[in-house]
Amino acid sequence: MIELPKDEMAFRRIYLHLLRNKLLTVTFRPRNMIVDSFRSYSVGDRIKAKVLKNVGADWAKIPPKFIDDSGFPILITDITVKRVGDFTSADFEGSSPDVKDKKGLVYHLGLIYNLSVDELTDDTIVTKIKFEYL
Repeated sequence: MIELPKDEMAFRRIYLHLLRNKLLTVTFRPRNMIVDSFRSYSVGDRIKAKVLKNVGADWAKIPPKFIDDSGFPILITDITVKRVGDFTSADFEGSSPDVKDKKGLVYHLGLIYNLSVDELTDDTIVTKIKFEYL
């Protein structure tokens, strides 16, 4: 995998307007991303939410490229690791419009991380990252 700066979090361009308007406060990532895991975050981390111009590819060792003027300072306020089947409707408050329930979460992760529905079951481990804008 490509080593990326620990003080940055990447977002797709479709979410730029949500970041600009400070409407997005929750994001989800596949696997357990608690501290000391690869590309992990910790509660209290001050990082920059950056918007992708071009996505990267770990398998091809191609790093992502970001929109130059993007960069929204955020503070990680909570990190929760759960199985997809354990998420409740409250877990999706502050998320993007496409991730408002478990089905939306599965499709979102599948699209972003190129995973199949078979790889994203109720037992799949997902990290929910909650943040506020600085």
